[in-house]
Amino acid sequence: MLTPEWHADIDINEIVVKNILAAQFPDLIILSIKLIGEGWDNRVYLVNEKIVFRFPRRKVAVELIARENKLLPNLPSFADVVIPIPYFIGSPSETYPYEFQGYNLISGTSSYRANLSNNERNLSLPTLAKFLRQLHSIDEKHAILLGAESQVFDRSEMNMDSVITVLQERVKTIIDTNIFIINQDLFQEEINTVKNLKLDFSEKCLVHGDLDCRHLIFNDKELVGVIDWGDAGINHKAVDLSIIWLFYPMEQHAQFFEIYGEVDDASWQYARFLGLYGAFTLMLYGHDINDRALFSEAVNAVKRIKSKLLI
Repeated sequence: MLTPEWHADIDINEIVVKNILAAQFPDLIILSIKLIGEGWDNRVYLVNEKIVFRFPRRKVAVELIARENKLLPNLPSFADVVIPIPYFIGSPSETYPYEFQGYNLISGTSSYRANLSNNERNLSLPTLAKFLRQLHSIDEKHAILLGAESQVFDRSEMNMDSVITVLQERVKTIIDTNIFIINQDLFQEEINTVKNLKLDFSEKCLVHGDLDCRHLIFNDKELVGVIDWGDAGINHKAVDLSIIWLFYPMEQHAQFFEIYGEVDDASWQYARFLGLYGAFTLMLYGHDINDRALFSEAVNAVKRIKSKLLI
């Protein structure tokens, strides 16, 4: 099997981070530093128990950090949800070749580690609906003024063939490596259905671009933050609406519409497909990095979207 795309192509550790910060931010007195996370694109360190520093661990992520540093300081405040605002922006150097960022810690934990009951999960839906309504109200023209560009990794219907190909490859890997048994007839039905969808691209908006369970921050069982904006850009709202399929049972979806507003059927069904794309991707990723909580959340997400797809 090919090396998974989320594997790092550059190494960094606490000592290197300390040297980088000391050289670039001499006024920052470092009392403590520890690794607190690692995702597809970045390695994350907590400094002095209150400042989060994110360092790209793959060359492809460098542009994403640069885009975040440009866009996030210009975004409006969101009702009930905090977003990271980078105020330490690091430059490439001999010690570390990429741009990086630092921002105040958003206290809490990723949703899949928050031990949420079904009721607690559902109670967070209004907060997320309000956030998405406000975010998607920023149309393309306004988003450009804020510093946004078209998404680097476009998973919209405009790039459907590529999205389908990637998903098919990941599902094949899941099957071939005996991670899970998948009903291939039902999976093919999903592919056939989505190929017939046509989305209206006349009204693009600002999207987060990578909303999944890793990037929703909960504190005391409440949704308080949305992190990891590297994929943010201008695109179709369906790219973000996939989180509703990923994270909430279908019986809660009507409540989402009451707050967010009307969504046309094609957009909603493509969001459903992107939910499956995200769920299978997180299943493969969680298995590869041995994150059982993430793997379990991904499996449950597939079951929420299509109960008989997993055997």
